[in-house]
Amino acid sequence: MDMRVLKYMLSVEETGSITAAARAHFVTQPAVSIQLRKLQEELGTTLFEVVGRKVRFTEAGKKVLDYARRMSALEREMAGEISGIAGLASGELSIGTIDAASIYILPVVYSSFRRQYPGIELRVDVSSTSPLLERMLDGRLDFVVGTLSAEKRAGVEEIEIFREKLVPIAPPDHPAAARRGVDVETFAGHPFISFHRESVTRRMIESALLEMGVTLEVAMEIDSQEAIKNLVASGLGLSILPHETVRGEIERGLLARSRVKGLKIERSIGLMIPEKRHVTAAARAFLEVMKAELKIDIHGADERDGDG
Repeated sequence: MDMRVLKYMLSVEETGSITAAARAHFVTQPAVSIQLRKLQEELGTTLFEVVGRKVRFTEAGKKVLDYARRMSALEREMAGEISGIAGLASGELSIGTIDAASIYILPVVYSSFRRQYPGIELRVDVSSTSPLLERMLDGRLDFVVGTLSAEKRAGVEEIEIFREKLVPIAPPDHPAAARRGVDVETFAGHPFISFHRESVTRRMIESALLEMGVTLEVAMEIDSQEAIKNLVASGLGLSILPHETVRGEIERGLLARSRVKGLKIERSIGLMIPEKRHVTAAARAFLEVMKAELKIDIHGADERDGDG
């Protein structure tokens, strides 16, 4: 069995179409279709159906996808170990981060890693924490830098690396931007621009407000902090974002900090690694660079050899 066809299947699952999967692998759509048809013939069963523009996997197809993820993870692990034996002269590293970490915390780490290990291809997947963790546990990512949750995630080792305040924001001329401050009921009474429901940060914000006896009137759900800032500045609602994310706009007068009486929210950004999976040489090298550049203690995760 050719590993390429399994990678095609994984891409079809991720993109939702054979055409998009072909584009991701820089091959033609007929080439992917032929390989998938040969795989079905080899296994003697139907793996997927095309309904309209969507691809739906059968039960057999879902089982093949499970094996494809495991085999892809093993292939990446092998490549990582061989690159380590060769002195990290080549190889790849795939990490997932939330946008705040990639914009405000990790750029210095990316730059240093590229200087020290130019032969390692660094791939960064930017999304919200929950889908990134799913991809990590599927074997598609080596580790994740995201928002830590109060609940322990099964199969994941978590290490805090950064803590930040979340601050309410409003347009500069909005009543919620009054210097004397506003009560939480007044703030929550305005349209709110929020992260999507699966966002750890959104759950954190809603929980803090619920403890104060109020619920938010969510008018829009968006994953991008940059988009949220622009929408708030345009007067379409209020929001709560990490202070570092909005500090520049507040200083330039594009946004105002809303001083909500009694509201204090902090979130932790952390490193998340699969508990029992082998940590490749490339991943250990990146963690060493992270430890040095951010001046943090990551408690031996950068030395773990895969035995736990």
